[in-house]
Amino acid sequence: MQAEVTFAPASSLSLDALGDIFTRSFEGYFYPGTTTAAVLAARARIESLDLHHSLVMLAGGEPAGVALLGLRGDRAWCGGFGVTPPFRGRGLAHRLAAALLDRAREVRARRLTLEVLTRNAPAIKAYARAGLAIARDLRIMEWRGPDAPAGGEIDQPAAAARADTPGRLLEHFAALHPAPAAWQRDLPSLLVRGKLDGLALDRAGRPAAYALLATAGDGGLRIEDLGAERAEDAAALLGALQRRAARIISVNEPADSPLMPAFETAGFAEIDRQHEMVVDL
Repeated sequence: MQAEVTFAPASSLSLDALGDIFTRSFEGYFYPGTTTAAVLAARARIESLDLHHSLVMLAGGEPAGVALLGLRGDRAWCGGFGVTPPFRGRGLAHRLAAALLDRAREVRARRLTLEVLTRNAPAIKAYARAGLAIARDLRIMEWRGPDAPAGGEIDQPAAAARADTPGRLLEHFAALHPAPAAWQRDLPSLLVRGKLDGLALDRAGRPAAYALLATAGDGGLRIEDLGAERAEDAAALLGALQRRAARIISVNEPADSPLMPAFETAGFAEIDRQHEMVVDL
């Protein structure tokens, strides 16, 4: 007999307990890792995760999976979805996805999006069965320059690039983003992010291109946001970054973005790709 499946608000658990379930739900994933209470707290703030409306799935009273729901106005986003190893292969992913969509409808969201690695065929199948469709692809790009200096320091601008604060640069967010940003790189996330540095190229007294940057664990740079009027401006800014880091990574740049040629011109290579999947509620 199959165990009874129920759902509880993620907020009914401590952050430590929720982090443990989240970690176990992603065992065997392409990018393994441990989700701690501190990581969850930071993600909730940056990604607008609503833990009261996020779900923990229970099978026979045992934690069997988790689905995190982000909410911004009438937009919803799945910020993490997984089933723990003992309960995989039982069709529970479909039940969890259906429950998450029901929860999004209850809070009057009009659309839900999520990202899934293009090589994660089982997850894509589960999401498609729940009614989501692929809207576009998001590329994960990397550049490595063996002769470039390591350290990722950006406090001494090179060439025409200048340092600036994220807050001032984000005043130009709408003007410099020709394609809609992915959820984690959208303005609400960037406004509350800490520990970011800004670099800009100016034209006529205002930024023609800017990048918001975090220092990666290996001393390289991670582009958290890239905005530009033209691909040529973005390429020039990427060139300035390449003079100060041995490795640069950019996550979730839309594949159809007008700025994508800048990455190719600068020698970035795709190291992974995600589908952005969407369902109208």
